[in-house]
Amino acid sequence: MRIAICGTILVSGMLGQALPAVAQIVDQDEIIITARKREEAALRVPVVATVLPADELSSNQATDLYDIAALTPGLVLGAAPLEVGTEVSLRGIGSSPLDPGVDQSVALNLDGLPLGQGAAYSIGIFDMERVEILKGPQPLFFGKNSPGGVIAIRTADPGDHTEIVGSAAYEAEAREWQARLILSGPVTDGLGLRLSSQYASSDGYFRNTAIAIPESGAMQPDNRFGKSHALYLRLTALFHPSPDFTARLKLNITHDRRLGGLQEQLVRCPDGRFNYLPSIGLDLPSQYSANEDCKADRNLNIVDVDPNAFSVPNGGVNFTETGQHFGTLEMNWPLTPQFTLTSLTGYYRIRVDALQNGSWAGGAMAPLAITKGFRRREATQELRLASNLGGDFDFTGGVFLQGANITNDIGFFGNARYGLPRIALQGSHDVDIRSLALFGQARFRPAPQVEIAGGVRWTNEKRSDAPITYDVLGVVTGIEGEPIRPQLPRLHSRNWSPELTISWYPNPNLTFFGAFKQGYKSGSYNINQALNPGDDNSFGDERARGGEVGIKGHAGARQFFFDLAGYYYRYNGLQAGIIRITDAGVPVLATVNAGAAKVYGIDLTLRYRPGSVPGLSFTGSLNWNHGTFTRFANADCKPGQTVIEGCNQLPTPVTDPAELAAGYFSIDPVLGTPVRYNGQDLSGTPLHRAPRWQVAARADYVRPVGGNLELGMGARLQYSSRYVVDLGNRDNGFQSAFAKIGADIRLKARDDRWELALIGNNLTDRLTTGGCLNINYPGGGGVFPGIVTGAPIKGPAGSGETVCGFERGREFWLRFTVRPFGR
Repeated sequence: MRIAICGTILVSGMLGQALPAVAQIVDQDEIIITARKREEAALRVPVVATVLPADELSSNQATDLYDIAALTPGLVLGAAPLEVGTEVSLRGIGSSPLDPGVDQSVALNLDGLPLGQGAAYSIGIFDMERVEILKGPQPLFFGKNSPGGVIAIRTADPGDHTEIVGSAAYEAEAREWQARLILSGPVTDGLGLRLSSQYASSDGYFRNTAIAIPESGAMQPDNRFGKSHALYLRLTALFHPSPDFTARLKLNITHDRRLGGLQEQLVRCPDGRFNYLPSIGLDLPSQYSANEDCKADRNLNIVDVDPNAFSVPNGGVNFTETGQHFGTLEMNWPLTPQFTLTSLTGYYRIRVDALQNGSWAGGAMAPLAITKGFRRREATQELRLASNLGGDFDFTGGVFLQGANITNDIGFFGNARYGLPRIALQGSHDVDIRSLALFGQARFRPAPQVEIAGGVRWTNEKRSDAPITYDVLGVVTGIEGEPIRPQLPRLHSRNWSPELTISWYPNPNLTFFGAFKQGYKSGSYNINQALNPGDDNSFGDERARGGEVGIKGHAGARQFFFDLAGYYYRYNGLQAGIIRITDAGVPVLATVNAGAAKVYGIDLTLRYRPGSVPGLSFTGSLNWNHGTFTRFANADCKPGQTVIEGCNQLPTPVTDPAELAAGYFSIDPVLGTPVRYNGQDLSGTPLHRAPRWQVAARADYVRPVGGNLELGMGARLQYSSRYVVDLGNRDNGFQSAFAKIGADIRLKARDDRWELALIGNNLTDRLTTGGCLNINYPGGGGVFPGIVTGAPIKGPAGSGETVCGFERGREFWLRFTVRPFGR
């Protein structure tokens, strides 16, 4: 019966729903959820979603959001360096930031707490009740800033009986240990507690084969890259003293420390491993490792930073350390049998400290080392009133408040071996956020088989970036001690985001629905780098408008479930990360509004659980997606990109006699003067991380063996067509198509007192990436001259090199779990 119930949760979940605040099993085919912050049957909710219950997460050894993406067609993740964190795209819509001041277009919602900072997405996935990925704009019920969708995570609550769970797991390739301990149960008649903890330690999946060149500022690194330690603690208190009041408190502490930083590696070296610096009069050794092969594999080459040449922390060892403290308090008061008032209070604090070898050099050290100290603190409060009138009309309405502060300390440290100042630049950005939103939805039932729901969210958000003081003379800005005021020190955004859905229920097993939605994400500031006087480091709002239609239901005596939806959305002001090359040849990271884009496609989910074969189930889901920029003029050119290669926008005058003599110019047809170009037109090109096809499929079989044993076996497939990982890199900025397969076998006691599982993920051993950068690698990322961009010919440095951050490949997990009291 327990297995049937778990299968039921998955079947019903695939109907598409939002994060449930309450879920109760009605029978083995249906559940009650609060997709619109009220209790509803899942089949009747007009939302497209992928729902992953706890048992499915466990069978796949899903421990982070990358594992969630492998199970969700349309969801693609990428990794960005230092404090920027994870980049998330859903149906091709997502932020591609190189800056921590950008909120993600796909919001994370953890037990009701809305989060948008990419570094927050490093949270470990453990002791979950369910994870739900809501596709398309979600304007009404999930905080703010979700024009691409929402990843809604619901962690487990204490139950009505004592529960102890201990688990130990080992992964062979990365030599990773995980240990979990969960203590849960009732304390009094009205109070339940649940303490969940997880500790993980890894030697790192990748090997570091860098060979440090002596007297270059480089230090020989450990031969294993990415050694890490992580600790996650969560306390849940569920208080229910009377039928008139319930409260749920969630308190979380997480700490992650990873040595080596982001696992970037060179995958394309168009000019070979050529050190051009001596040819321009700089007698400096090569940044290339002697072991560099310029291809994606388990070997990368990143030297550590010699503290004798740099004033850096952690003894010069590259690292990223993330600490998070957050929690929610949800309280529900049934004011009358018809009206319920809900209060949801949230608090979040994150700190990220990091050191990076500036351009991931693998031989001689880069000219700069970079440190970041990122802090974000925020508090949120939501009040919501919902009705249950029992007639043809109901409503939900409320108010949402947010106050947040972001601080980003920037440090650029020069390589003393090259004669650069030990402290090249230090400064800090300080951004304040104040947001107020009012939201409401009314539901009408003009006929028993028809529902019309309309709602709107009004948002008023203010952001400010304080004047910035750089403490020392900067090789980038040349400014010392004088406050630099942003060109737009205050941003004020107002937005109306409506939603209209129409649902038709011709019979209890079938639903047709259509939806019109608008999404919105506010603008913000680039805070990743230094400001020059007069710089405008702001960018504007991102907006979405469109809709979807779908059909879902059961067939074949409820053995078969299907969910098919088509969608079409247009986006304006899509926020995209770029690297702009300055006149001095120095790369500057920025986020810009990329004109307009459109996405359309189909989501399909199928599940079959034949009654004639108990314990057998099949699940398949597919996303066909077409996402393109309809307007994106003046995107950044890639280092060394010539006019004939598309770098023909944003002309700047060329007056330097040496550049004129070398032919590094064109005659602009409008200006009639010598110019070089800094932009390209990406209109009509694919969106970032937007594969045309993605498929996820799983077959699972569970059967009794022996007197008190149960055997489970599963196999799964993930497929993706190719997609863009480096915007504007027209010829080489793609992740090629791939297929990954996985399998698991589980033996356990039928009363759930123990389980032994062997789990294999990515058995095809495909290294895949969601994000790449194109940089002048031998020139220290552009610090040393030699790159010529936007001219008819290339300079001494030739074309830029491509570095990518890859997910790890094949995994073999062995896991043992004990539950002394069963489930």
